[in-house]
Amino acid sequence: MSHLHIPDGVLPPLVWIAGMLVSVVVLFFGTRGGGHAGPRAIALQSALGAIMLVLMAVPVPITAFDYCMTLAGPVGVLIGGVAAFQVSFVVTLILALMGQGGFTVIGLNTLVLGAGAALARPVYLRTVGALRPAGAMAAATAVSQLFSSLLWVALLWASVRLTPSMLGDREVSEVLRWARGGVLLAVLLPLLGLAVGIESLLGYGLARFLDRVRPDLLPRRAGEPAVPVEAAQP
Repeated sequence: MSHLHIPDGVLPPLVWIAGMLVSVVVLFFGTRGGGHAGPRAIALQSALGAIMLVLMAVPVPITAFDYCMTLAGPVGVLIGGVAAFQVSFVVTLILALMGQGGFTVIGLNTLVLGAGAALARPVYLRTVGALRPAGAMAAATAVSQLFSSLLWVALLWASVRLTPSMLGDREVSEVLRWARGGVLLAVLLPLLGLAVGIESLLGYGLARFLDRVRPDLLPRRAGEPAVPVEAAQP
């Protein structure tokens, strides 16, 4: 439920080509408008991308589905939407090379993960004053995961509508089967809530740790003074 594990030849060309084009456009303008990242920013992106890749490469079976932890919300909070979108593209490309989904879903998976990650930082900045960094990170992670899940369902629904032959794909048929008779609401929503809760708990622990040892890595609200690195040293 975090990204599409659909092989090549299943999705309608209209859907996956549109997803690829939108991803390329976002990556192009994001890179062009973001300037040149320094060595520190590149190192942080690389480290977070590596952690994100490891988590997503290990699917957790939940009934008929495989759920992958993503860390997309915390990554979006820490490095911003543009950089998180770039990380999402690299991670989904590597996962496709590992067999988790075909090459035709790289663009769609980048959109699903990148859009959720881009939403995380604004949520964090709006809630950090009331919830403190750990609570704000948990809230941002929850919103990010829910938004990505909604995009996942919307893309799957659009693909089925455009291509009835998708009913033969195992993952698609399982989704539709669970959706009948109210099972989607009775079973999948609690499971989704559990998955989002685990992701949020992971984000909470990460932000709590960073707030103690490296508060300078956490984003600051406009007008708020930056925390020097020395302040985090014991």
